[in-house]
Amino acid sequence: MKDFIIKLRKMAGFSQEELAQKLGFSRPTLIAMEKGDRDITISELKKISEIFDIPIEILLDEELSTTQKIEFHDYSEKSFTKFVNLVLECIKFGAADDGKITKTKLAKLVYLCDFANYYNFLKPISGLEYRKLPQGPVAIEYFDMIDNNESIAVDKKDRVQMVSLLEKPDENVFTKEEIKLIKAVCDKWKKSTTTEIVAFTHKQIPWMICKDREVIPYTLINNEAPENVY
Repeated sequence: MKDFIIKLRKMAGFSQEELAQKLGFSRPTLIAMEKGDRDITISELKKISEIFDIPIEILLDEELSTTQKIEFHDYSEKSFTKFVNLVLECIKFGAADDGKITKTKLAKLVYLCDFANYYNFLKPISGLEYRKLPQGPVAIEYFDMIDNNESIAVDKKDRVQMVSLLEKPDENVFTKEEIKLIKAVCDKWKKSTTTEIVAFTHKQIPWMICKDREVIPYTLINNEAPENVY
């Protein structure tokens, strides 16, 4: 059950904070639920059923919950490892002189790197799915990874979450071309504000074509002019 709820949340594009708010309790409570440390009540199951528009019978039936009646995107360990290190690389090369970068700007750098690599080589760096969220395209795994990665520090400054690097990324997971592209993307946006990079992604074809919370196909970036890729 706990794994099924995690998959439902990620498929719908909700962060832990967003789903917790919809369910009417705190994020730590949801985390305990997803880890299996807390039982789920019938009333909570009804809310989950309504939020994801899934019959409660499927939620109650463990066998149904683990079948392929609902299709999920499963990522390889290699893909997720590259995604984690891509995030770390973007902090390394894209942060300000104090080593910090806003959580939102970082998410946009990661997105631009993945889609720019697809534009250049018809292959993304990580291959994770990105969805159209209010602050721009983002991989849903990004939220939980940032909050639970020991290589990253997150603190708040004037209500804005700032991210900094505690451990160096493993550059061995990337090709020379990928490292070169990551540096190029970060160098271009290093001195820009979060608002500026968000506005840029909102003007791109992938953002404009897709619906809210819809998965953004990598192929859409091929419709951009070269100067608008990143």
